[in-house]
Amino acid sequence: MRIDKRFFAQIDRAFSSVDLPVSVYTAAGEQVYPIPVKEIREEEIPLLAWENDLAHLGSMTYMHLPNIKGMVVGIPNYIPNNVEILQMAAVLLTTLARAIDRDMDRDEVLRKVLLDGLDGTELETLAMEHGLELVRGRCAVLFQSAGDAKAVTSTLREVFSGSANDLVVQVGRNSTVLLRSMENTHYDELIELVLAVMETVNEETGVALMAGIGEMQTELGHMSRSLAEARHAMEIGRLFRPGGKVYSYRSLLIERFMCEIPQDIAKRYYEVLFNKKNARVFNEEMVQTIDKFFDCHLNVSEAARQLYIHRNTLVYRLDKVQKATGLDLRTFDDAITFKMLRMLGRVNEAQRGG
Repeated sequence: MRIDKRFFAQIDRAFSSVDLPVSVYTAAGEQVYPIPVKEIREEEIPLLAWENDLAHLGSMTYMHLPNIKGMVVGIPNYIPNNVEILQMAAVLLTTLARAIDRDMDRDEVLRKVLLDGLDGTELETLAMEHGLELVRGRCAVLFQSAGDAKAVTSTLREVFSGSANDLVVQVGRNSTVLLRSMENTHYDELIELVLAVMETVNEETGVALMAGIGEMQTELGHMSRSLAEARHAMEIGRLFRPGGKVYSYRSLLIERFMCEIPQDIAKRYYEVLFNKKNARVFNEEMVQTIDKFFDCHLNVSEAARQLYIHRNTLVYRLDKVQKATGLDLRTFDDAITFKMLRMLGRVNEAQRGG
């Protein structure tokens, strides 16, 4: 472990914030916390008799930290649970020392927050060092590309260079995350922004992107949850809405619900309609017809126009579905029933690994 002035400064910040009633000394006996008004040498520290890394002298109890160059923490005996408090202080010091020893830059800190769930005192210390706000409403936007994300990350940083509140970091070979500040921004506006940014990136780099958007979190230490939601939104979106560009966790509520239905139940209800008896009805042409009809919000004339077929042809096909299944897709309730049962087929395939 590397012990330097930066480490001592972070000890002061961390211990002041948690208000632990302890003193911290180097192995040579120099008090580093609380910072004394005058330089004080605790000459007895190097001479303490240690037993299981604990020692007692006068009104103080001390704990030896061999993993941090023999540093020592001390606490007055009158403090209740003083040994437990020393153990907490030891954990805190070890965490700080490891962070300093790794010498993480800003991107490494953000990756650790997003991928490892970095939180607590270690995050507070690193955030202070790198000028990261701990409290600000942000959404995680995950951008995925087919190739290396370096050019994507660079372009995104240029796009958001004018905002100190928006953070961009590459989290994988093909993945970049934007932590977008939601101050004065509505969720629908965020989706429009993401689409515009994706177009800009494509123009600048030639790379096509797909994006997932998680829910807003107000604490930096909780942004890993928003990123997990963004990933989940992309997984569900590709399953139920293939061909999309932006998948929002918030707008996939029904799809998320469907994914929680057990496989055996999903299979049973799916086969109520989609079985061998109805296989000839639901051929490729019929499926495309129904999809377009739904895309046109059950508008027969518009769907027929987009399918380049006569209106009566579309009506004939819908009548054929009604005769086979008992569902009239021109009515809202029956259309919803059909769509949900069809979605269960995708759930069943996904759960089988298909």
